[in-house]
Order: sequence, then C-alpha cells, then structure tokens
Amino acid sequence: MTVTLTPAQEALAVEAGRARQLSAEAKRSRPAFPEAWPGQLLDNHINAACAEAAVALALGLEPSLGVDVYAVPDLDGTRIEVRWARSPRFCKVTPRDIAQGRIVVGTCGTRPRVEILGWLEAGDAPARGRRATSPPPCWFIDELGWERWERLTPEIYRVETGARFSRK
Repeated sequence: MTVTLTPAQEALAVEAGRARQLSAEAKRSRPAFPEAWPGQLLDNHINAACAEAAVALALGLEPSLGVDVYAVPDLDGTRIEVRWARSPRFCKVTPRDIAQGRIVVGTCGTRPRVEILGWLEAGDAPARGRRATSPPPCWFIDELGWERWERLTPEIYRVETGARFSRK
C-alpha cells in the first residue's frame, strides 16, 4: 500500500524530522548506524516522520510526530512502532520493540510517497527476520516476513481504554 502525503502533511512531518535531528545534535547522540553521506541522518529523521504520518493516515488516526519519545509508541493510543528504511530489506525490529510488546509497521520510500510494507508482532521478529551481523542487535525483516496490511485491525494495535502514554 502506498500513501502520498499532501504538501501540508509533508511540511508538518518535515518540521518534526528537523526537530528530531536538532535534538539529537544538542544531546550529542551517537547514531546506531554511521552517516554514509553528509545530511543522511537529517534525511532519515525526516523520512521517518513522514512514514509515521503516512501510517497514521492509513489507519485514520492523527499523526503524533513527537520528539525524544523513545519509550512510547509512535502513534498515540496504539502500540505501533513505525520503522522506515531506504530499502524494503532493511526495516528493523529491536529488542526494545520485543520487550515493550510493540506492533512494528515497516515502511520505505521517499517523501511524499511512503510504501507500507506490512506489520508484525515484534516478538515474531527472531523467527521471521535475519539477525544483524554487527551491533546494534536487531532483526531485519524481508518483504515476505510482514503480515498483510489489511490484517492489522484496531483490536490488534489499540491499547486498553484509559491506558495513555506521556508524550513530552
């Protein structure tokens, strides 16, 4: 499934991606994977924010687009973690996703068009993905490892009523 953001939706996501990059620079965060070319990390943050917006739109939800919100799901009221990658073969699932019981939605593409590859219960990643050969520990999910998008229902991804996450 492909979602194309409107110019206004893309502008909001681009601003969130820039804020994420500025925050990472201010904290002197070290990326899990080194920058392959100048500006790649900023581009990654922007495309990831666009992917979150696209998944929210596909589900009929409002995009959350937070900054520095590593311990909460990407979409408010859900247990969804959106993963964007340049290639469909490199969407990753981390041990943190498994420990937190996340639903991981894989995406790729460049803004404003985002391809939603599918979803999976994070705990299924070791059986469905290939383990990274170098740190950080994670599993990369190939295209056939994802559940079909149409099978992701609110009963699967929504959190219990009253369970709210703090998005600072």
